[in-house]
Amino acid sequence: MEMRIWGLSKKKANYRPAPQADVRCDHCMYMFPPLALGGCRLVRGLIRGTATCDRFTPRR
Repeated sequence: MEMRIWGLSKKKANYRPAPQADVRCDHCMYMFPPLALGGCRLVRGLIRGTATCDRFTPRR
């Protein structure tokens, strides 16, 4: 599967409030900067640190 920078809409990524703290966007390798509000390398638009999506990948 090819991943393009900002290639996904929030709807296609299933962007939603995170059900638990360990899958929040501010813990994902694609969020920059990992703060309360920021951006994502995969999903377009303003991203909340308290949200998540189907492409969540934990930081190492």
